[in-house]
Amino acid sequence: MAFELDDYCFACGKKNERGLRLNVETMEGSSRASINFPRYMQGYNGIVHGGLVATVLDELAIYAGMSLGRQYATGEIKIRYKKPVRTGYEYIVEGKVIEDKDKVVTAESILRDSEHVIYAQARAKLIRVHG
Repeated sequence: MAFELDDYCFACGKKNERGLRLNVETMEGSSRASINFPRYMQGYNGIVHGGLVATVLDELAIYAGMSLGRQYATGEIKIRYKKPVRTGYEYIVEGKVIEDKDKVVTAESILRDSEHVIYAQARAKLIRVHG
């Protein structure tokens, strides 16, 4: 099965009017983006829905893998929520490849604030699908 990129990805697609439209920067084995979750992405009052936090962590792990010149899909991801993520605040999300076995890459991602306080982190196994 081939996976096509068509710019409608919920997390990073610029054509997806309802998506997050993340602007992800990459370097060899790493990725970085900033995000400010709007209120309509809340679960509890003022707190970002955990599934959206997981989505962002997953996306930055994938981008870290793709920065190696190959395309990946998530095979497994483990999320650790450390503090509630609030709507209306600016956060930084970073991903980093920690092990590259060509067809399987392990990456970590973190969501933190400008003071470097970590709110959530993930560890993902990425499966190569192309490249």
